Amino acid sequence: MERLLLERFHLHLSPTSSSSSSSPLRLTRSLAIARALMANRDSSDTTRRSTADALVRALADHGSDASFLRGALYFLGEAAALHPSLAPAVLSAVRSFLDGPDRLAADALAALAAIARSSSMGFSFVASVLDGDLVLSLVRSSSVAVRSRILDLLVSSIYKSRGSVILGHNCLFRVFLALTVDLYPSLRIAAINGLIALCKEIGADADSLIVRCCYNRAVELLKDEDELVRSAAVRLVSSCRELFRVGAKGTDSSEQTELIFVQLCSMARDMSKQVRIEAFDALGNVKEVSESALLQSLSKKVLGNRSGSKIVSKCEKETKLSFSRAAGTFIHGIEDEHHEVRAITCKSLGMLAIFSVRFADEALSLLMDMLNDDAEVVRLQTLETIFLMATYDHLKVQEKHMHMFLGLLADISALVRTAARKSLRLMKLPNLEIFKLVIDGLITNLETNPEEEEDIFYVLFFVGKNHRKFSAKLAKDLAKEIKPSSGEMTLDNPRISAMLVVSISSSFPDKKYTCDIPAVIFSYAATLLGRISCALQDVIHRDALLAYLCRYSGMPFLDKTSDSKEAGEICSPPNQNEASDCCKVTVSDSHEPQHSKEKEEHLSEELMQSVEVILKTVGQTWPLVKACRAYEVQRIFRTCKEELEMLAQSASGPASAFLDFALQYVQVIQLVAEFWEQIQAKSSHSFGMVALEILVEKIDMSLKRLTYCFRGLHSEIEFHILELSLFATILRLSKFGIFSDSVLKKLQKIISRLEFLSSEGSIMLSDFSKEVSKAVSERRMNSASQQINHCNLLDLFDLRQITFYGGFKSIKGELRALDNNSENPLLYISGLPVGIRYHITLCNVSNNDRLWLRMVVGESIEYVFLDLGQFGGNDDERSCTIVLPFYATPNASSFVLRACLCIECPSENMIYWKENQGGPKGEIALLFEECDVYFANIGKR
Repeated sequence: MERLLLERFHLHLSPTSSSSSSSPLRLTRSLAIARALMANRDSSDTTRRSTADALVRALADHGSDASFLRGALYFLGEAAALHPSLAPAVLSAVRSFLDGPDRLAADALAALAAIARSSSMGFSFVASVLDGDLVLSLVRSSSVAVRSRILDLLVSSIYKSRGSVILGHNCLFRVFLALTVDLYPSLRIAAINGLIALCKEIGADADSLIVRCCYNRAVELLKDEDELVRSAAVRLVSSCRELFRVGAKGTDSSEQTELIFVQLCSMARDMSKQVRIEAFDALGNVKEVSESALLQSLSKKVLGNRSGSKIVSKCEKETKLSFSRAAGTFIHGIEDEHHEVRAITCKSLGMLAIFSVRFADEALSLLMDMLNDDAEVVRLQTLETIFLMATYDHLKVQEKHMHMFLGLLADISALVRTAARKSLRLMKLPNLEIFKLVIDGLITNLETNPEEEEDIFYVLFFVGKNHRKFSAKLAKDLAKEIKPSSGEMTLDNPRISAMLVVSISSSFPDKKYTCDIPAVIFSYAATLLGRISCALQDVIHRDALLAYLCRYSGMPFLDKTSDSKEAGEICSPPNQNEASDCCKVTVSDSHEPQHSKEKEEHLSEELMQSVEVILKTVGQTWPLVKACRAYEVQRIFRTCKEELEMLAQSASGPASAFLDFALQYVQVIQLVAEFWEQIQAKSSHSFGMVALEILVEKIDMSLKRLTYCFRGLHSEIEFHILELSLFATILRLSKFGIFSDSVLKKLQKIISRLEFLSSEGSIMLSDFSKEVSKAVSERRMNSASQQINHCNLLDLFDLRQITFYGGFKSIKGELRALDNNSENPLLYISGLPVGIRYHITLCNVSNNDRLWLRMVVGESIEYVFLDLGQFGGNDDERSCTIVLPFYATPNASSFVLRACLCIECPSENMIYWKENQGGPKGEIALLFEECDVYFANIGKR
């Protein structure tokens, strides 16, 4: 059948065919047969090649038939896109039509675009047949179709091949600038989009004069008669603002930032809804604008201290804008007739509130008005903004606000009610009256919507825990109310059950607060164990909660499978200052029925969504890190780690590995932020060099754990970790300045892996990685004479939002020294080896992994290789009890040995440990916290 179709195809294409059919019909049939041969997946490569070659020859044989040529060009482009091996021959044939009539040139460009989009090498193929003169001639074509298609091809090439393979960046800028004044709006929009793409691609390398020209043209296009052009111009102004900021190189760009802020405020009053949406979206991304400008945008009254001031642009026309033009911008936004504009206004308010407490305070009054908006999307966005302000500790709640906010608990939308309760969890309530008002609102919410009891109990628990003194006061009042003398009490009463949840939350996890709570509260709360434990299943295990309630109510804990000692540890964890330690409870439940597989998968999905929200919050802290706002940053990190630790207690399997990775990731970002703060600090109480070196070692070890202790990570996650490692290395160089060969090799190794991952997928190298790669290459070529500009490199780094993919496993290990503690030390004789009995548990360790046990006493380090054949179990979990010797016993009356499990990391370019130490030759990552082993000298007791 294939051969028959191929013969018929050649017959129809032949110019000397004797078929009775007319020539146009024959050619049309030939294209139909060719499409069938190409689309059939069973067609051989030889058939496809023969079909393509025949059509290429037919382009010359039937050059007078315009309809056939147009159809053939389109088909050849699609065929080459479907089968890239045909691309060279097709491109060679299509190239000649680019110099022909406009209609054929447009079709040839369409074929090139199809090939370019087909694969990662598509643009490289297309670039081979295009040159600068040809591109410029096509751009100057009188045909709208030709100009439009070459423009789309150029814009697409920026994303796929960085633009420079077809035209240089400067030439592309001139082409796009020229087409921004085209007669047709669609072409002006495409040209503006091209400029925006170039701005993102080049970043800080852009020539200042070209950026200024782009900005001036964008300002002119803000007055274009087409609303879509004005919308695109707003985006271009925003892109230019970013280039002005990163290209300032130490100069003050505040005047330019305020000028752009005022211009965007002016566009926020445009007649077009789409333009207003773009303007408010751009306003939310403006950074480093003065607080005066922000406050002016919230007030219709022109501020007295700035009413006479002018912002002078450095454009060619020296345009002067009065600062008062920003007056009342956000008021107009929240009063807009379109709910899309009101929603984006609320979002922008939240993004700007991160940078100014005073702005956040004044914006809160406007946001409270939006809580009564008719559109559900606006109310949800307003609550999301309030939640963001609370996350950054920029939310100061007043009683006048609280009445309106609590009204949302009775909203008709369940999503709005849930979002309102989510914000309440983080609010800091200033006094007892407002605290009672919130509790009463939640109780009313519970009475009205009993089906939402679990979420309401969850919020009540955290509100009470965050305001311990207030909830303890309510607990005492509740104890008086539920005395037996007051008559029969119904625990089904929503108010009583809600008050019990608030009361017991005040004592979690600190034992010192428990004495303030009457024992009767714990007794009655124990009768509601099922309902409370369902609500708090992500916080604490049911048996642990029961043990806690029984312990402080004075009742015996009847479940003999749970040790009372464990219950005591639940109520008084080692670190009483951390509120989240209450979730460090791991009591097994052998009596609870096994959950179904569907239930476990649903729970894991919910956990993953919660973690993604937390990590999004972590990613949004980077502007605060760079601004050295250490207190706010550390508070956010502590909150995020507390939530992750609470979620980790109810997770198992893949979700447990996911949470373990998230905790390690937050730890790395927190350490990097702390190091950044210290190297930027100018005060006398900053860290010493030794302390900084310890901090650097912590960062290195945490990054190694992220890199080597999680099996099956997605390439995008690996890419993210590598960029963090690159930034940490440059950060270390900026402080210590020791650029050794090992550091250079490490940078080269990271950059090579980043470039490989970028070539394998859709991940693009950041400006930071590109600049580091360039600096390392120059350093390697010029040897030690080339210095790296650390400050510029660090300023380029921007923390990307990490995206997680499931399916990876966490390599874990647990180490315990048996029969040993500070009161029962092991006996030894100085200079003689001593045996230590360890119990070791390993999870997700394969036979290909190399594991070591490291023992450290002072300056002495010993390594013992662990033979996995001695362990029982499988790759998922294996364990053994083993006696290992320690040889370097010191001449002392006693000492403490620090032991830990390590995994040897594959390393091609460096030796991490000295050879005379023995043990692993490459880098290592710790699998578990260090275990202390206590010793006493038998001769000096």
